[in-house]
Amino acid sequence: MTANNSQTIKKTVGDLLKDVSVRNRDIISRRFGLKTGKKETLESIGASYSITRERVRQIEEATLRQLHTAADGNAEVAKYIVSTRDILTQNSGVISETNLFKSFSGHDTDTVSNSSLVFLLTLSGDLARVADNDEFRPFWALNESVLTSFKNTVSGLQGVLKKTGHVIPESDFNYLAQKTNVAGESDIKSAMMISKGLARNIFNEVGLASWSEIKPKGVRDKAYLVLKKVQKPQHFGEITKLINTAGFNNKKANIQTVHNELIKDERFILVGRGLYALSEWGYKSGTVKDVLMDILRTSNKPMAKATLMAKVKDARIVKENTILLNLQDSKTFVKNSDGTYTLR
Repeated sequence: MTANNSQTIKKTVGDLLKDVSVRNRDIISRRFGLKTGKKETLESIGASYSITRERVRQIEEATLRQLHTAADGNAEVAKYIVSTRDILTQNSGVISETNLFKSFSGHDTDTVSNSSLVFLLTLSGDLARVADNDEFRPFWALNESVLTSFKNTVSGLQGVLKKTGHVIPESDFNYLAQKTNVAGESDIKSAMMISKGLARNIFNEVGLASWSEIKPKGVRDKAYLVLKKVQKPQHFGEITKLINTAGFNNKKANIQTVHNELIKDERFILVGRGLYALSEWGYKSGTVKDVLMDILRTSNKPMAKATLMAKVKDARIVKENTILLNLQDSKTFVKNSDGTYTLR
């Protein structure tokens, strides 16, 4: 289909509607957006005619039955059905409504031409459509069998992610899904576009749309994401800059707000002066002395200075002199004759 072809659809629709009563034609036109591209609700149409929404629904259904008969065998209508079927075939049998619109008219919004296409496809009944709902954005499938298969694919992909339990790079997701025979690459692309349960974040990581790593809800979630991306501790001022340059939205994070949120969230741990890391990286909270005591207590045996220093540095970002100064606390630590350390 081309933009030129899409212009002729208005005439096809007009010819179909010419034998329908003025009121019924107006109701159908407004319900499908045939005049403006924008669909109207049963309530708004009913209000303009002083009839109930249920009466509008009855008129709509009766008129569609009448038009279905008129459209059956109509060569002009058939042309659009065949063209749409070709588009679907080229897209593994499933396509989002916005992509269908773009292929048809060159525009992915609700134009008169696009609304006219939906109208003709609805009259035909040859293809399967899922309207916008809690699970899916509107999309079309070649038939009910393909539709069911696609829904199973989406469920399978969501299952892969639930089992994994965390976001994964989009490239890894494709590989993982294919290795588990969940879906092919084209199916994955369609699922990502159509399913509201699947989504990617600004770092091209894939996960469930409900996960905070996919759709961060506040400063804490954003701080977690940027720290996870850079993979090393950062000063809270730098974390603020990372949040503001990442492209989450136009709302700028405030440095003091970021600092306060880092303090309150157990996902973050202070590892130096103003430096924060993710707790999952293995860093320990508390003073350097606390960390030394914890390491020696866990070890339950004397530990060489070099080993002890290395373990502290794994847990905190701290200078060697600071560690040595803390080890000089003879009330807490004992330096043995062989140079090892234990707790007193």
